[in-house]
Amino acid sequence: MTYKGLVVFDCDGTLIREKTVCELIAAQIGKSERMDWLEKNAGALTTIGSSSRNPTVIEAREEMARWYFDSGREAVESFLPSVMWAKGVHDGIKSLVEAGFLVAISSMTWKFGVGIIASDLGINEFTGTDLNWDSGEISHVFPEEKAEFLQQVAAANSVSGDRVFAVGDSGGDSLMLKAAGQGFFVGAKD
Repeated sequence: MTYKGLVVFDCDGTLIREKTVCELIAAQIGKSERMDWLEKNAGALTTIGSSSRNPTVIEAREEMARWYFDSGREAVESFLPSVMWAKGVHDGIKSLVEAGFLVAISSMTWKFGVGIIASDLGINEFTGTDLNWDSGEISHVFPEEKAEFLQQVAAANSVSGDRVFAVGDSGGDSLMLKAAGQGFFVGAKD
């Protein structure tokens, strides 16, 4: 299929507002207080550049994974009804697809959570930090991988760089925004 372009969205703070995927899951499994602490103290989970490979981010993700295994996959993946969507996101995604654009999500949060968000929006291309539910192995995504994902999806679908658009809300999105032909910063949550 030939696309008119590619639009890659960040997830937390861009497609969904108020609470992140991690915060929504923590609320489902009774870990909100600890999640709040991790967000404030374990290094910014959305820091930019190679400094984002801070061991505290990795340790925080490892801790969250232990909560998830203790709570069970079904409980962890039941957060969707609690999502606060950005205004008009469903109609916007639908309009982009109908206009011939490929839409994708590139996020640092949990890939299974991004998959749930993507499914609700009808998006098939997405990435995030992957948690292998069988082995417990975590394949981390940091800002540079978000940009690489954008470039890989564009190349795999023969979308020229000037037809690649990215939308994000934080410093953790800046490399992705720069990798796109056109980057859009949506700013603070509303």
